[in-house]
Amino acid sequence: MSLLPDRASAVTLNFSLPAAFQIPLDGENETIVSVEVVNPKLSTLVKEQRFARLFEDNWKFEFPHPYTDIGVKYRITVRMFHNRQPLLLDQEHFVIVNKVPHRQTVHLSTIGLLYVEAQEAESVPTEETVTISLHEADSPEVELARVSHDEQTATSFYLKYDPASVTPGKRYALSGIENRYHQRISITPGHVELSPPPREQRPWFMQAMAQWLEKPLRLFTDADSKIR
Repeated sequence: MSLLPDRASAVTLNFSLPAAFQIPLDGENETIVSVEVVNPKLSTLVKEQRFARLFEDNWKFEFPHPYTDIGVKYRITVRMFHNRQPLLLDQEHFVIVNKVPHRQTVHLSTIGLLYVEAQEAESVPTEETVTISLHEADSPEVELARVSHDEQTATSFYLKYDPASVTPGKRYALSGIENRYHQRISITPGHVELSPPPREQRPWFMQAMAQWLEKPLRLFTDADSKIR
């Protein structure tokens, strides 16, 4: 899959998907992977690759890392579309590379299955539980999903929610609490949009421009009073 001739100077990402995710076998499929250097002033595109197919769990992607003496923070975005409808949540993943070769696993979230990571609560015994809630960002009482895990299994897992209950354009948040002392624990991602837009959804001004261009042009000679 990789076109890099020198893997000694490459970063290898292992994209992981939930075991329950099954790719469609028919229709129009597309996968887009973008890699950018995160700069305080301006992000720089390192690599963008498009595939006319979908991928299953544990597929590898490589991109060059031309630096030797400095650490670099990369922003990784992965999008999958079936018949122009998104299959993955629209999320940014960050990878910090200090030296090559570098290998790292990136967990992708599909529609209905959000990958969650929780801060390890060392003070909580393994037999105690933590509760993690997925809810509206502005209204924590409006929950989409709530699960309880012991301290070990709560560190990372896929949280299942009902996509039909999601409001498009609304931001959702995760919160966690350990049940013995009722102390909050850190959960990632902090905020997420659970209903990404379809492929190539254009802004309103682009749509208006396209509609204007589709209309036949009217020449000056078509006017009632012609210019002489």
